[in-house]
Amino acid sequence: MTRTATTVWFDGKLLEDDQLQLHALTHAMHYGSSVFEGIRVYATPDGPAIFRLREHVDRLVAGAAIYGMELAWDANGIAEAIVATVRASGRTAAYVRPLAYFGGETVRLAPGKECETHLMIAVLPFDGILPGPGVPQFRATVSPFMKTPSRALPSTVKAGGHYTNSIRALAEAQARGFDETLLLNDRGDVAEGSGENLFVVRDGVVITNDADADILLGITRASVLALAREAGITTRVRPLTRDDLAACDEAFFTGTAAEVVPIVQIDDRNLGKEGPITERLRTTYADVVRGRRPAPGPWLTVVSPA
Repeated sequence: MTRTATTVWFDGKLLEDDQLQLHALTHAMHYGSSVFEGIRVYATPDGPAIFRLREHVDRLVAGAAIYGMELAWDANGIAEAIVATVRASGRTAAYVRPLAYFGGETVRLAPGKECETHLMIAVLPFDGILPGPGVPQFRATVSPFMKTPSRALPSTVKAGGHYTNSIRALAEAQARGFDETLLLNDRGDVAEGSGENLFVVRDGVVITNDADADILLGITRASVLALAREAGITTRVRPLTRDDLAACDEAFFTGTAAEVVPIVQIDDRNLGKEGPITERLRTTYADVVRGRRPAPGPWLTVVSPA
C-alpha cells in the first residue's frame, strides 16, 4: 500500500483505490446534495482507535434524514462498516470520510425517486493539518462574507453544499495572507471559522457559542468543553461578539482535523504566543485521543485485527 492510497467502501463493498466511478449527472456533483463526516483514527497503546465514532455516525444519520436521504444502513450498520473499512486499510492513523449523497442521472433539482441514496466511506492517510514539528497556530481575519443563516441552510447539518460559504470565505482570507477566517452571522455576532468552532478565553473563563449562533455543533467542540469542565476550568456557552475578539486573553479553534489550534492574531491584533489555558486543553485533548490518558467517556473505538 502506498502512502497516499485510499481504502474505499461503497454501498456495502470494498473497492480498490481507482474503482469508484460516478455518473456525470450525479445529483450531488451538481447540487451539493450530500452529508458527510470527518473522523480521526489515532494510534493508541491498544491499537488504532476511532475517535467518537458513534457521535459522528449519529450526526451523519440525522443530517441525511433532514435532507430526505433514505439510508440502507442504520447507525449500527454504518459504524460497523466504518470499523471494517479502517481495518481493511491497515492504517494506524487516518482520516475517515463517510459521505451519503444523492446519485441518479438527472439534472432535475428535486432528487425525487430518481436519485437513490448512496453511502461511501473513504479512509486516507492523515497525520494533522500541518506537516512537520511544532504546534500549528493560525492567524485569522474577520470575513466580509456572512455565515449562512440556519433559516436558509441548517447549520447543524454537515452538508456538502453548505461548504461553498466556507470555501469562498477561506479563499478570500488566504488571499490577504491569513490562515483562517471568522464568519459573522446575520446578527453581527461571531459564528465560526471556515471549518472549525471558535473558543475565546477571558479572565480565565473558556467561552464558546452554540447552535443559535448558526454554527455546526462540533464533536471536538463538545469534547473540549467536557475536558475543560473535568479540569475545573470555568466554561460558558453564549454568543460571541466582536468585542470578545478585541478583549480576549486567548483564542483557539477546534475541529476534527485541527484538533485544538491556538489563534495568535486576529486581523491587526497580535495575541502573542499560545496562552496557558489553550495549551492545557490542547495537550489534554491530544493525550486523550491518542489513549495516553483516560477520556471522560467511551470516546475511543479500538479497531481489532481481522
